[in-house]
Amino acid sequence: MAATVEIHRHTGPGGGRTRTNITSATTRASTSDAAAPGTADPVPIPAAGTNYAFWISTKLRVTGGAYATVSNIRWFSDGTNNFGTGVTCLGAVANTNGANSEADGYYQAQGSQGVNGTELTQGNHDGLDEAPANVFGYNSGSPKTVDSGSTASGGEPKDVGKFFVFQVQVASTATAGTIPAETFSWRYDET
Repeated sequence: MAATVEIHRHTGPGGGRTRTNITSATTRASTSDAAAPGTADPVPIPAAGTNYAFWISTKLRVTGGAYATVSNIRWFSDGTNNFGTGVTCLGAVANTNGANSEADGYYQAQGSQGVNGTELTQGNHDGLDEAPANVFGYNSGSPKTVDSGSTASGGEPKDVGKFFVFQVQVASTATAGTIPAETFSWRYDET
């Protein structure tokens, strides 16, 4: 029997964080650290410059089945930015234990709720392993390697691999309204 692997969105303060299964759900970017913000706290279009959603921290979690070894974890978009003019998305792998981040690289999203998120940079999120890049550069033919090692899942629910953290960014050139949904995917090997 294959392992049951879910995609989880992590929110809240480090030691008391919440894991929300978003495997078969639509997760939204907003100016809050909510797991399911719905249409609340949208990212406003600035008069000049760029506004930011709170960053979104995602990670795989094995929750059942054979609890096999998961390895070669990759993340990718559909390769096309359908958000429209002035809206983009940057992302990076996080696994570093920084001064503000947990040992596994988790760092709660920062910003002013309902107003603006803190820009996703290595200076602002010290758990990032690298500088964030445009996520639409990662596609099924050229995915981002999140973790090339193996993670034995054991016999109980367990997070596996590293985080992929991403952030929607809205420039003054964006058009008001609800942007189209994008599809982000995870891929892994199981033995």
